[in-house]
Amino acid sequence: MAQAPERRHDATTHPSGPSRIFAARSLESLEAEYGEDRKFIWSVARAMQLLQAFRLRDGAMGNNELSESTGIAKATVTRLTHTLTELGYLKRDGSRKYYPSPTLLTLGYTVLGKLRVRQMAQSGMQEIANASNASVALSWPEEDTMVYVAASAAAGADGLLLDVGSRVSMANTAVGRAYLACLSDEEIEAKFKRWEVLYGAAWPELRERVLRSIEEVRTRGFCVVDREWRNNVRAAATPIYDADHQTYMSMNCGGPAFVLDEAKLVEECGPRLVHLAAKLGWRSPW
Repeated sequence: MAQAPERRHDATTHPSGPSRIFAARSLESLEAEYGEDRKFIWSVARAMQLLQAFRLRDGAMGNNELSESTGIAKATVTRLTHTLTELGYLKRDGSRKYYPSPTLLTLGYTVLGKLRVRQMAQSGMQEIANASNASVALSWPEEDTMVYVAASAAAGADGLLLDVGSRVSMANTAVGRAYLACLSDEEIEAKFKRWEVLYGAAWPELRERVLRSIEEVRTRGFCVVDREWRNNVRAAATPIYDADHQTYMSMNCGGPAFVLDEAKLVEECGPRLVHLAAKLGWRSPW
């Protein structure tokens, strides 16, 4: 049997609520899936979890904070932060807390360089952004989130642009729901079962909105989500097929509600996104 992960036994090991979608996979879920896998290297898994614990809004983090965030024992966190610092992937600030080093970008750049669809989409994304006076992003699915792998914005866009590497909820965003529309009924149901626990009492109404968006994508090629992700933002999104990786992604066009009314999203932005998806080699799963 593979060596089980070192684990904290307190409430911080079991994050709950919507914020959990932005966390690395829990130690429990990893142990359940890989506890019998003799090839699975737990030290590598813990190092990856620790790196994923850093979020832009949180700033630098100390060993105690990283232990609480990940559920990894503090002694193990201390060894990991020391090792990652020695390798150049973490730096320490004046308060002796850790933050990710630009050295990590070398790993990310390799990933982005292999996403040919990203390069193919960039000029078309900028055209849509300029025409809509909005922001446009291409996203890759990861667990219950969508990760931005490309982003464009009009010169006058109202500061909405999220940069490459940003994550947004899959359930609450147009870009997430556009991706969901490409999944099988079984795959969608598996996510719904997890989200029923994650979102609790809010899930029944959210589920109905997600299903409506999925139907919109499957009937007209895109969906519109109005002020759910943020209370002043609207967006339209469509699925994108990445032929090189044989996987589905999605692309959205969004902006402040006072700039993008629903009619503009339905009549202009959505169709433009669908047209770009077709130029990139759209392959329908339906």
